[in-house]
Amino acid sequence: MNTPWGPAQQEENIGMGIISVSTAGHGGYFVPADLRRLMPSAALKTFAGPGWYEEDCDWALVALSFPHLFSEEVHAMAVRTAEAWGSVEVCKAFNIKRPAENELDRLNGRRQEKGAQR
Repeated sequence: MNTPWGPAQQEENIGMGIISVSTAGHGGYFVPADLRRLMPSAALKTFAGPGWYEEDCDWALVALSFPHLFSEEVHAMAVRTAEAWGSVEVCKAFNIKRPAENELDRLNGRRQEKGAQR
């Protein structure tokens, strides 16, 4: 199989036609067009081009879109990846709050508590 990173050295069908690929220098997932239609639009913008989800960050979009194909541990890693690197649109699509948003919520809660004490 040809990939955006060169010829695949290893391929593994993880389910539903989604293929995990490894090349000499990189890797990721290929998601066929019929399955991409099931993904949120925010998960369709990838570094490697339509259907390809590279292994550094974009892979998380596959795990978040098809959680039943991944272990709970891998899904948790995908959430952490989206928290750290996902766009606002991706986080909204998967109902993920970035740590900075959680911190803002915490600080806003403190401000509201102080205001109520006055």
